[in-house]
Amino acid sequence: MEQEQVLKARIANLTELRGLFQALRALAGSRLQEAQSALEGIRSYAEIIAAALADALALQAGAQPFDFGGGAALVVMGAEHGFVGGLNLQLLDEAVRRRRQGQILVVLGRRAATIAKERGIAVDIEVPMATHVAGVADAAHDLAEVLDQHANVDVIFARYRKGGNFEPAFRRLLPPELPAPAQRRGPAPLVQLPPNELLHRLDLEYIFAALSQALMDSFASENAARLRVMETADRSIADKLVALRLSENDLRQEAITAELLDLIVGAQAVARTGARGEAGEMGGARPPG
Repeated sequence: MEQEQVLKARIANLTELRGLFQALRALAGSRLQEAQSALEGIRSYAEIIAAALADALALQAGAQPFDFGGGAALVVMGAEHGFVGGLNLQLLDEAVRRRRQGQILVVLGRRAATIAKERGIAVDIEVPMATHVAGVADAAHDLAEVLDQHANVDVIFARYRKGGNFEPAFRRLLPPELPAPAQRRGPAPLVQLPPNELLHRLDLEYIFAALSQALMDSFASENAARLRVMETADRSIADKLVALRLSENDLRQEAITAELLDLIVGAQAVARTGARGEAGEMGGARPPG
């Protein structure tokens, strides 16, 4: 009986834990879907801004973009929370391999920063990672402020792939790797702003667009990884619950069998006692004279 109560308690605990994992799985799936919807548009936006900056530089002979200082930084866009499998470890391993002398290490995501410290990787600056799609723009602005006065910036992020996959990706943010200026057959585009102001605004917009793209990729990858982890955990708990319920049924069946055996043995004992009593009465009776 005691063992059956222990099994019931374990089943109840696992059932409650499974409900939590299912809720996290649903949340990760919802956020992944939102990120997928936004990702294509952000990628197109970043490409347009990069092309515009390349064209603006081509229009202004001798102009140089991004005169923001001389600092160097390596940015790792990890996860804010856990249950993402090996995502943070893969990104940090890539950071260790890619980091150049003189670069400060900027890590997005509390969970990623914690893992970095556990592995003995010194983190110079920690920045919160976006936890929902609407927070990506705010995270990009916060990171852009952190990178002020840094003219040499590399970014490591998790590039999202279709099917819920991702891969560690490296990108040189500053100085920019711009596409070749567009080859036009017609006249050059009209420019409404002074050249220096135009370039400055495009510089800032390029940084924001590039950071937003990398952040959205990482956000989608984080939730894809969490979705897979939750699905695996749910299947594992489901299998464990099946095994525990089978064990519970076996214990219950054994208890019922034991009770039946007790009843049978008791009934047999009563029958034997009654039979001996009847035999004794018959043996003690006097035959008729």
